[in-house]
Amino acid sequence: MTTLDLCVVADRFCMTSRTYLTYLGAQGFRVRRVQLVDFTGPHESFRWRRARWGAWLTSSSKQRFKLAPRQWSDEQKAVSALLQSRVRIPVNYFEEFDFGEYAETVETFTAEDYDDPDLLKRLHREKAGALLYTNGGRVPGGFLSTCRSRMIHIHPGVVPHVRGSDCLFWSILTRGRPGMSCFYMNAGIDTGDIIHTREFESPSYPELLSHIERDPSGVYSSILLAYDPHLRAEMLLDVVAKSRDGDLRSLACTKQNPAEGRNFYWMHPRLYPVALRKFAGTDAAR
Repeated sequence: MTTLDLCVVADRFCMTSRTYLTYLGAQGFRVRRVQLVDFTGPHESFRWRRARWGAWLTSSSKQRFKLAPRQWSDEQKAVSALLQSRVRIPVNYFEEFDFGEYAETVETFTAEDYDDPDLLKRLHREKAGALLYTNGGRVPGGFLSTCRSRMIHIHPGVVPHVRGSDCLFWSILTRGRPGMSCFYMNAGIDTGDIIHTREFESPSYPELLSHIERDPSGVYSSILLAYDPHLRAEMLLDVVAKSRDGDLRSLACTKQNPAEGRNFYWMHPRLYPVALRKFAGTDAAR
């Protein structure tokens, strides 16, 4: 097993985190460390405690707070199983996952988001050459400019053409196929130095049409759960193959011009059926 000089900042319930590690493990890699985080989101009780108790007591009490696993409907599980029937390495998303199998060390932690000062202190101390972002919200630009490790992100769209939100679906609508970009993060939105881009074959899942008719929002979330992470993981393996001796801090990259390209925003739910029929492999009007 080859150890990559990489720290994965993993959300305990994020399917992308699990998929990255599973694909790396299948290729004979483990990572230096997993920082396994329960991201609670902005939490009013933590802020109240910080004001009343001070930072140290609040930080200590926060670590006793753990999120309950997310519950998935039978319909979402069925759609996820269908989506994973055509991927290279299926991942069990609905049971306990052994993060320690894929890392030299695993450290568990609770944080609100990337603005949480306790998380930022922890990442500033990280000695791995590169950090891999998986989830948790926007990373502060000040952290990215001062951290000794470089933070890698794999974005579901070919930049600069498709930046922003819901880019897996916008890529399929505007470019006809899904794409991925790997870059070193900077303070902008998907404007970091590009390490690698790749477009994939257009998906074709006609079996999804009946599910789309019943529950387009559920199919939308299932695709993000059980299809998007596999493309990101394939992209990660491409990037690791480009590295020398597992050094992911100093990969060849190309600067972006932030003025080029296009930014997209969250897709309105009324557009879901259009994008989902395109994903399923049919543009048939309804």
